[in-house]
Amino acid sequence: MVSADPWGTGLGCSLIENAQVSRRSDACSWRSSEAGEPMAARAGHTRLWVMVEHPGPWPKSAPSGLLPDTLLDRVDSLDDPARLVLIRRPRHRRVTEPRWILAWSDGVTHWMREGTIADYAELGDLPFETCAAGAEPDVGTPRRTPLFVVCTHGKKDACCAELGRPIVGALSQVDGADVWECTHIGGDRFAANMIAFPAGVYFSRLGAESARTTARDYLDGRMALTHLRGRAALPQQAQVAEHAIREAARVTDVDALEHVAVSTAAGTTVTVDMRVAARRFRVVVRPGNPEAPFRHGCIPGADATWTRWIVESLEEVRAAVT
Repeated sequence: MVSADPWGTGLGCSLIENAQVSRRSDACSWRSSEAGEPMAARAGHTRLWVMVEHPGPWPKSAPSGLLPDTLLDRVDSLDDPARLVLIRRPRHRRVTEPRWILAWSDGVTHWMREGTIADYAELGDLPFETCAAGAEPDVGTPRRTPLFVVCTHGKKDACCAELGRPIVGALSQVDGADVWECTHIGGDRFAANMIAFPAGVYFSRLGAESARTTARDYLDGRMALTHLRGRAALPQQAQVAEHAIREAARVTDVDALEHVAVSTAAGTTVTVDMRVAARRFRVVVRPGNPEAPFRHGCIPGADATWTRWIVESLEEVRAAVT
């Protein structure tokens, strides 16, 4: 299955082939690829990740129903984009002291903290409000080891379990890769989905070999564009810009992003100024017209709607951007 050039201008990445194909002919991941829906720059906008160990089983509504409602409401009400997901070790279904991990990034800087609790009610003591604003707390301990989470939330979408679980197994063969399963992280039809922390970068439509290669590259500080969906800390227009700049300038360093400024030009057109690897760029981005919708069996009876991102221009700015 092949997806089309994600931009409308020739500035997009090359065609990619889905590394895995669902056994279900009406699966959302199959129908999305068949329709040519691009995954690039489709990561949900999240700066603070609240990851909580829970062995499952995970109902469709998880984390709702498994963690205190007051905790979920508190994270949902934060002023800055945040997401709470459940995580678990593969084949590890007994947990006496659940682990929590806070990961924050604005795309340029990042931090992670971790600790354990005796009861999920203790999560209410974590300072989510200041963390969401970017302040690293003094609770728990700093986490330096990279983290990979793979969505296997089959009750939410069958594609996530069917295509995600083989990725978890494949990543267990990568030296130094700390791999966890997780609940819904968005983009089910781009399964298999993985997020690499601390950068908070989505990689999607992965197969066993591409997952291993992607993880090894990330551990070495590099990321290829082939399966890059986007950097969650950035709004989607800025994800488009980063993707296009990396392709044009052939930049692979994960932490090459040094500055981001997003401004609305007119209507839905957005101008993104970025400094990447000490070079300054200006990218003008807008959404394209709606594409033909498609239906799939993962959510029966509903049309999946989608558009392409259009890169109207990309230029390297020699003088400082003001």
